[in-house]
Parts: sequence; C-alpha cells; structure tokens
Amino acid sequence: MRRALGGPAVFVAAMLAVAACSGQGTSVPATQSPATPPPATQPPTADQYVANAADFVDAADWDTKKTVTIDMTEFAFTPKDITLEAGQPYVLEVVNKGTVKHEFTAFDFFRTVATRKAETAESEVKVPFFTEIEVFAGKKAEIFLIPLIPGTYDLVCEIEGHFEAGMFGTITVTGQAPASPALQLADVASGPWVQDGAALVEAADWDTKQELTIELSEFGFTPKELTLTAGQPYVLKVVNVGEVKHEFTAEDFFGSVAFRKAEDASGEFKAPAPREVEVFAGAEIELYLIPTQPGTYDLVCEIEGHFEAGMFGTITVNPAS
Repeated sequence: MRRALGGPAVFVAAMLAVAACSGQGTSVPATQSPATPPPATQPPTADQYVANAADFVDAADWDTKKTVTIDMTEFAFTPKDITLEAGQPYVLEVVNKGTVKHEFTAFDFFRTVATRKAETAESEVKVPFFTEIEVFAGKKAEIFLIPLIPGTYDLVCEIEGHFEAGMFGTITVTGQAPASPALQLADVASGPWVQDGAALVEAADWDTKQELTIELSEFGFTPKELTLTAGQPYVLKVVNVGEVKHEFTAEDFFGSVAFRKAEDASGEFKAPAPREVEVFAGAEIELYLIPTQPGTYDLVCEIEGHFEAGMFGTITVNPAS
C-alpha cells in the first residue's frame, strides 16, 4: 500500500481546519492526546530501526506477556488509543470484525519495538520489523513484541478511503527504555536486506509472476532443490502436508530478495525481508518475492530434530537470461 503524501497527522489537521472554517460536512473526530511520555533514551531517527531486537526477545520472560485486543471494523480501531509500557512483552491481538480487509499499520512504532513474530491460525512470520499488516474479514493476527522506546506513534489503516473515513488512532509507549540489553539502533539503509527491494517490487510486472509449490512433510521438502531466475517475480506457495508444523527458512536467500509480502488465509504481512516462516499442519502460506542475486542458498527447517532427520535442501538462483 502506497503511503499518503504528507502523513496522517497533516491530513487530520487539514480536515479539522476545513470543517472548522466551513461549518459543514462531517468532520474527522480529533483524537484525545494522552499524557506526554518521558523522552526516549535514544530516540531513533526517521531512518533507523532496532538492530538487536533478538536480544530483547531472547531475554524476555514471555510467561509475563500481556494481551491487548484491538478490534477493526468499518471504519475504526477499538480501542482507538492504545497505551503500552516500555520493556513489557505483549501480544497485540488484532481482530477484524468487519466485512472487508483492514490494515494495522504503525510504521514508526514497528521500528522501535523488538518483534518476535506475527502468528495466525495458519503460520508464523518472523521479520526484522513489520511495515504493514493486513487482516482479512473475520480473521485475526497476533503480533508478539516488546515496546522499547517511549513516545506516541500514529496507527492507521491505509487501505484507500479507510483512513479518510476515520480509521486512525495512536499507540503510546510509557515508562523508560530498558537498560539491558543495551539498545542498538541502526540505519535502515544498512540493514541485511535488498535496499532497493521496495522499488523493484513496485516496478515489477506481477502479471508475469511464476508460481512454485513447495510441500513440507515429515521430514523433507518437495522439491528438495528449487531453481529460480534473478529478476523474475515469484509466488512460492509453501504447503505443509505433514502432521506437525514445519519451517521454511533460507536466511541468506531471504536477504537477497526483493520482498513484497507473505500471505496466508488470515492476512498479509509486509517487511523489508522475512527471517523465518513456519507453517502449521494442513496450512499454507505464499511468499511474493523477486530473487536478485545468483547463487546457491541453503534451505532448512530449524525446528528441533527436523534438520537432523533430513529436512534441508537448496535454492539456486540463476542469472537473468
């Protein structure tokens, strides 16, 4: 979804000003300003993200996690203003109670948290940070994360017309940034993913995409060896025909692709690149991507015992012809 020029805050201010001057029409309701949180210990710039999110995820006691449910309808988030505490593990349960798909997007917030995963009834998707999450009508997605940097962040649905109809809110993080582990921020431009990936995805002709199906079972990939071509858009349909969950992971390959999205029956998940994808028994997920770097990459299932039982393979990317 292409972001609106000027951002949500500018749009809301303009809408309120027009309504105040004209005295006519339906105005967009103003959000209530929460108490101003303390300043961030190390506030990120607009082009930074939490580079050591895994340190916080690994150090957290997930038995202490708190669940916050956010309902999405036509056209609102409930609650509209969400308050979280820095350093506390959370599961944000995003439930679409509407009749059309909705988006849960908080771009600046996503870059300031330690993201563990997004989980649906079909899969788990692990990424450095999310950029957009769409949830289909009647479905839900759970986002496991730890807020790290205090502040107030915009929450929006950027699907055409939804924001304009009032589907926006805020996420406020209170408290102080955790002292340990030490927070490490890095430039998005130095991240381990294809830097012009978004531009490549936007420029690609997705009508020419090729679809490949990879089956996961006890204990193997079928086919075990995949062959792709650099520059060609693909949809990799990863289907678990086994009786337990399996993982489709190719870390070096994922870092070399222009990544569009992962999509299952519950929603769509967008990020700079995937890190791990787990598929539950009897379910499937589709990965929309464009290989960019020729080479041969390892494909593995890292769930305990699965690799040792023979669940590995390769992905070979040939040069563009």
